[in-house]
Amino acid sequence: MNSPNLNNLRDKTIIITGADGMLGRAFEECLVNKAPSANVSCFSRSRLDVTDRNSVLNLTSLDPDIIIHCAGLTNADECTRNPDLAYNVHYKGTKNIIELAQNNSALVIYPQSVFIFDGQELPVTEKTKPCPPFVYGKAKLMAEQSLLDELENVLIVRMAGFFGGDDKDKNFVGQFVRSLRDMKKDGRCAIEVGDRIWQPTYTLDLALNTLLLAALDKRGIYHMGALGEATFYEVALACIEFLGLENAIKLLPISSAVFDDNENARRPKRMVTRNDRLDSEGINYQRHWRDALREYLERPYFKNLKTSSRINDDQK
Repeated sequence: MNSPNLNNLRDKTIIITGADGMLGRAFEECLVNKAPSANVSCFSRSRLDVTDRNSVLNLTSLDPDIIIHCAGLTNADECTRNPDLAYNVHYKGTKNIIELAQNNSALVIYPQSVFIFDGQELPVTEKTKPCPPFVYGKAKLMAEQSLLDELENVLIVRMAGFFGGDDKDKNFVGQFVRSLRDMKKDGRCAIEVGDRIWQPTYTLDLALNTLLLAALDKRGIYHMGALGEATFYEVALACIEFLGLENAIKLLPISSAVFDDNENARRPKRMVTRNDRLDSEGINYQRHWRDALREYLERPYFKNLKTSSRINDDQK
């Protein structure tokens, strides 16, 4: 399949909220590389509080064609501990974005989480009825419903669990890489990794495929995730392989159930999606997760991890 053509986005005025997060960074990078003539304004949390209506509506003067609304509270456990904040950021913040979009007749692109589903019916598709298991998913679903109720010019992309963003990666790959750095400093060689199953998807792949949808004037709901699925343990094994650390790090497989009591928002044992609409329309640019992860770990951010010493015989 040829590389996605984003020519229709050239000269568009685009706003990205939550631009300093994992997805926000990916959208900016894709636009810079694939649609360099687009007029892109990036707003981090410190530059734009989406819950502040006046601050959001002040962006009306930018006359955006597209608003990529990535801003949100991404820590599901924190959302459970502080539901008022979660609903304020996701629901009220999105209502403000809706008003901005209406003022400018702008397209709103909303990256959605698969955690609006409880994992009982898998894989989830565009036809699966949402049933969020915890506050984070409930708040995100309220935002999605508001967008669909109040806007025709909206693109909802329900995304599988993802990795990317280098130092901004708060998900499993980012946490695992930080553990590897700490182990290198401390001289430790073994780490426990759980067996929860997910669909590790590269943020740059998500951003590029989503921008293609916008370039093709697509609207409505799409599901988007990498090809294949894997346990956290299998992803950790792949990270070690791609970083050349097979002889330096020993993985100890354990049940993810041991972490359940530490989670305020208990995740499903398995969560995967299927890209039915992308496939039916011939615009599924998602790669197998291993291919995407291999490319990601070639980025300069990971360079200093690619030196290893062998595990001592008494630690094997």
